[in-house]
Amino acid sequence: MRVAVLDLGTNVFNMILSEFTPDGGCNMVREYKCAAKLGAGGLSDGLIAPVAYETATAALEKIMEQIELAGGADEIIPYATSAVRDAKNGAEFAEYLNRKFGFKVRIIPGEREAELIFKGIMESVQGLRDACGKFATGENALMLDIGGGSNEFIITNGVEILWKKSFPIGMARMRERFAYEDPIPQEVAAEFIKFNEEVLVELWEMVEKFGPRIFIGSSGSFDTFKDLIFNCGYGELPSIELAMEDLIKLDDTLVASLASERLQMPGMSPIRVDYIVLASIFTRYVLEKLQPRVVYQSSFSLKEGGMKEEFDNYLNSKI
Repeated sequence: MRVAVLDLGTNVFNMILSEFTPDGGCNMVREYKCAAKLGAGGLSDGLIAPVAYETATAALEKIMEQIELAGGADEIIPYATSAVRDAKNGAEFAEYLNRKFGFKVRIIPGEREAELIFKGIMESVQGLRDACGKFATGENALMLDIGGGSNEFIITNGVEILWKKSFPIGMARMRERFAYEDPIPQEVAAEFIKFNEEVLVELWEMVEKFGPRIFIGSSGSFDTFKDLIFNCGYGELPSIELAMEDLIKLDDTLVASLASERLQMPGMSPIRVDYIVLASIFTRYVLEKLQPRVVYQSSFSLKEGGMKEEFDNYLNSKI
């Protein structure tokens, strides 16, 4: 059985195609991502604009082509997140996609998005866990997924979610709210941090309660941080440790850069150029306030969490 899971994000659409085998295997066949820009022309108005219909359709046509080139899928499961769930015409947009592509879009709330992200990340950090599934050091972890429309935070002991929340402060939204010309002025960066400090009161209350000492960042922003720090030297490892000082040094470079300069940086993803500065400032703010013992980057997130669920369902159906 072949299953494709799609993460229809605000800025980027991601796809993973896997094959489930009778002997209990789950083999990844193909991954693909492309810019979708769902927020173009309407994010601040709470709408999927006509131009976003066009860019999303073009992105999904590319994804469907990749699935066919890889031999097809028995089931395609698309998850729609912040841009669609928050749009006044989100349900209408999802129905348009259903008619055009023949699948059934699942518009998920932020709490469900965080749950899938948790499941995906945990698949990437198996080596950090003991025989009972908890982090071997006995510490709790704070997970952060930076999106275009929303950012998800999860606190976990490695077995269960202790707290989770989705905040509508993704980088595409923030880039609209805090308009600026490169390089970002210091006063805009300070205003951006102040805004997030006010929004994230509950996060810091939960950090105080659960005391996470491990930090795990996922999503395309953290993939890009890793590639920029290591010049793509570590390939596609599920997770890797990042040094705080390297992330701070990278942030200093990014905030002083022009978009044209970022495009030339080894490891920079072109679809992240417009949002990576705010993502870096946000990450530095969280890390400097959290002061974790260790920082990890996870290459797994929502789509891997969705695939994990589908594979578990497949195995249970064989019992």
